[in-house]
Amino acid sequence: MKHTLKAAALAVLASTAAQADSYTMQSAFGPLPVLDPAAKRFVENVSTLTGGEVDFDYLLAGELSPAFEIFDNVSAGAIDAGFSFAGYAAGKEPAAALFGSIPFGGEPTQYISWLNHGGGLELWREIYEPYNLVPMACGVILSEAGGWYTKEINSPEDLKGLNIRIGGLGGAILSKLGANAMSLPAGEISTSLETGRLDATELSFPLVDKLLGFDKVAKNYYFPGWHQPAGFIEFYMNKDKWDALTDPQRKAIEISCNEVSLWALGHAAGAQGPILDEFREKGVNVARFPESVMDALRQAADEVYAERSAEDEMFKRVIESYRAYGEDYREYQALSDLQ
Repeated sequence: MKHTLKAAALAVLASTAAQADSYTMQSAFGPLPVLDPAAKRFVENVSTLTGGEVDFDYLLAGELSPAFEIFDNVSAGAIDAGFSFAGYAAGKEPAAALFGSIPFGGEPTQYISWLNHGGGLELWREIYEPYNLVPMACGVILSEAGGWYTKEINSPEDLKGLNIRIGGLGGAILSKLGANAMSLPAGEISTSLETGRLDATELSFPLVDKLLGFDKVAKNYYFPGWHQPAGFIEFYMNKDKWDALTDPQRKAIEISCNEVSLWALGHAAGAQGPILDEFREKGVNVARFPESVMDALRQAADEVYAERSAEDEMFKRVIESYRAYGEDYREYQALSDLQ
């Protein structure tokens, strides 16, 4: 049976929301560190700034809609808003993946600067407009780990034939090097590593990875997170609902997302070191990928970007916009580097 929301249930939800003068916001995530507190903080901020005029009923993953169906349900107006990851919409719009993360892109400051000041947000909203959605970043995520591996990776050849849980552009890049990219729910990863169904996985940074117990079944933890050197949590709202808000209410949502972006980045950045020490004490090899592996991945990424740009005009526009902004950004950073 397909995981779809029944019409009767949706009608009840819409009626209840209208009576309570509140809005449903479905998350694509469970009660994970950073992500769950960020969503709660956003909801509280909006309510405070609007004097209670805009209240979001925050629902965790699966409580109303499966994660991959939130986009369609908000588009249709069955749910008012989503708190998700733009890469989940890449099947509909390939360029959407670039608003979740950009493999071998810049660090978080460059990413959010491009979005807000380099034309990124305008492109994102253009992509979502046909789907009746208004998106924005509502949490900036620092670099993820490169992933957990059950065997050491000493050369690009070691990636061939490995079953790796990774999606989106990262999966396409690893496939170029002969790996088998797979998509699995977070709850199935540890068991799949233990049984040999998976040889490796990426999920998040140490603070989140610790909760899944990956250190018990994979003893090689690699960095950097080349597939996601920075990431966005996305908030999007049904455009009809968005347009019905007042200008001050819309501004309150935008300000709340900007505040949560700064909060999420700072919260995560200072929490990783002690967890890495815990992993080392448990016998985990915390290491960087060899340069030969990074070089091969970078070359594969360039090939994927070229192919996707040739296939999709919007993908080309977005990646070219990001690269152009990055040239100016990196020049000043290099001149300012104290090393």
